[in-house]
Amino acid sequence: MATTGGAPATVLVDLEAGFPDLDVGDVIALRSATVEADGGAVEWIERRPGRIMRLRLAGPPGVAGSASEVETVATIDVGTDGEQRGLLGHAVIDGVRYVAYTEPSADHLVVAALAATGDVDRIVWDAGGTAGGAVGGHLEVLDGRLVLGIGQLTDWAKANGSGAMVSLDPTGPPDQAPVVLSDGYTNPFAFAPAGDALWVADNAVGDDVERIGRGDLADRDDHDATAAPPRAPSALIALGDGELAVCGFLDGELLAWSPERGYGEALGPCRTGAAALPDGTIVSVTDTAIVRFPAAG
Repeated sequence: MATTGGAPATVLVDLEAGFPDLDVGDVIALRSATVEADGGAVEWIERRPGRIMRLRLAGPPGVAGSASEVETVATIDVGTDGEQRGLLGHAVIDGVRYVAYTEPSADHLVVAALAATGDVDRIVWDAGGTAGGAVGGHLEVLDGRLVLGIGQLTDWAKANGSGAMVSLDPTGPPDQAPVVLSDGYTNPFAFAPAGDALWVADNAVGDDVERIGRGDLADRDDHDATAAPPRAPSALIALGDGELAVCGFLDGELLAWSPERGYGEALGPCRTGAAALPDGTIVSVTDTAIVRFPAAG
């Protein structure tokens, strides 16, 4: 069991022991998944290796999985020069898996659909070139469309005037025009749907402040300033009843957040990713492990 700022956490995957080739920040984009015949699972991305991984879950917190139970869903050839390039996002619509990554030939940020074999089947959209940081690349699904967060140092964002939340037709051509849901962002990697809403926790640079708000209704300048020390939001999850939780890369905690109260209690450890499971538990990534804990302490 791991000691945390919230509830006790059970180690599901010991990353140090099972995956010594991974660095802190490589395991990102956790998502809850349903696996036929087995039920629940958690999936994640290994950013630099370009792998999508899955761990089948059984039982409540306290029943640990192990690295031997982890399976590889797909492996994508990605460009990894710079701090934040690689495989960055994944989402599933009608059984088709979509990925966002920096491709290796020119480091463009692209969104692609995968074939059943796990290979890239077709390009959905090409956002152009990237810098080593502020790439964005997280993917979610809202109203049957892909939602992509784009950081301010990508070529598309520079032409747009800022980073943005954009919506894509998952069956569209590579040159489709994305629908801009909101813009003004620095690096909107931490976002998730909550019912029909899209909530975003954006990073900040210099004297700017981190902000959280409805990415489907307003631009970043209209989002709430967090009034908290910088956390570098790395993931956001919906807990239900209007409650959210935000993972901080800098402090390594998953903090509850609501529009009325702002940041609240620490629910558990979280460095680079988190997912809320149907049974009310949370799975998150620490520096050394993937862990599971109740949503309330």
